[in-house]
Amino acid sequence: MKRYGTILAILAFGVTALRAEVNESKTAVVTESIGQPVPPFVVHSSDGYCEISIDTSNAPELKTWAGQKLAPVLAEWYPRLVAMLPSEGYTAPTSFSVDIRPGQGVAATGRSKITANSKWLERELNGEAIGALLHEEVHVVQQYRGGRRSNPDYKRPPGWLVEGIPDYIRWFLYEPKSHGADAVFFRKHRNAKLNYDGLYRISANFLNYVIETYGKDKNLLAKVNAACRQGKYVDELWQEITGKSLPDLNEEWKAALQKQLAD
Repeated sequence: MKRYGTILAILAFGVTALRAEVNESKTAVVTESIGQPVPPFVVHSSDGYCEISIDTSNAPELKTWAGQKLAPVLAEWYPRLVAMLPSEGYTAPTSFSVDIRPGQGVAATGRSKITANSKWLERELNGEAIGALLHEEVHVVQQYRGGRRSNPDYKRPPGWLVEGIPDYIRWFLYEPKSHGADAVFFRKHRNAKLNYDGLYRISANFLNYVIETYGKDKNLLAKVNAACRQGKYVDELWQEITGKSLPDLNEEWKAALQKQLAD
């Protein structure tokens, strides 16, 4: 009986060990297939210069959209943005990342990392989603903080240019037909306070007016951007480029826009 009991105990232990091994194996499989984050997928800019990493592991519902819709636009436009916004001695980032996850607001960029709110993007897949992230891609190319390292007299660029330049590129060059910052938009938002430093769409409209009126042959956008990146921007730059002061340009632009709104 003792030997028989011992055998039963050994068999029981073996069955328990086998069950434990099977359960552990199942757990390992589940962890690998479900629990582990999906690695970001990588694309390259159309000229092969920049590696773009897009992480949808925290928003898997947007993986297909990010791969089929967003990635091609970011890849195509990166070399265009670099060409539009050059400056002496500047080298654009050779890589940047986009992290799509639930969060607050729309999106933000720090150096070469874009973080985007997946919940907002979901609501705007057929609207502003791609344009909003193109705006952030412009921030990646701007890299205005770098001027602090090379210029002891670095002047912080004004916010209206930091945000106005990306919105100008977005609304007037990337998706002009969406009328996101032109007279069509302002007819719907007549209470908007018009001033060149109104940020985003308002500053974008101002920049478009000045570029169209005075800057087509003077590379105005590149010069203003270079001054911001190098920490050398001053309001007198507008007089130097256009022959008119910033306050004068402001009044001229507002009059022109008001005339468009009245038509």
